[in-house]
Amino acid sequence: PTSAPTATPTPSPTPTSPPSGGNLVANPGFESGSLAPWACDAGDKIVTSPVHSGSYALQLTPTASTTGQCTQTISVLPNHTYTLRAYVNGPYAYLGISGGASNWTSSSSYTLLSVSFTTGASTTSVTIYVHGWYLQGNVYVDDVSLQ
Repeated sequence: PTSAPTATPTPSPTPTSPPSGGNLVANPGFESGSLAPWACDAGDKIVTSPVHSGSYALQLTPTASTTGQCTQTISVLPNHTYTLRAYVNGPYAYLGISGGASNWTSSSSYTLLSVSFTTGASTTSVTIYVHGWYLQGNVYVDDVSLQ
């Protein structure tokens, strides 16, 4: 008699992690000297002072009608926990995920802001943002990371 083949279970796919220590943010320290690929409100610009590290930082310029917001859409893995971090300096500096978690601080020197979040089962991209608050003064941003 011949034996019947035995079925080998196929393991369920598991999401892969982003590279260890890998930052998913493009132009995170604004060292290109350009805003690209960030999408920013009019009046926002790259400055050489004050910076947290490197040669450049982002200056958000809130007005009576804008928060000076800059955003970037980033590809992510579903069902994954990420931490968004940035060094911010200024009044009412906000850091967050559109439609999700956020954090803010007011400071007169660079302060690390951090937001952790877990993506949903069908989430493949998130939009991160930094902004100030209407007419509250410039906010400086440097060294943004999403890991």
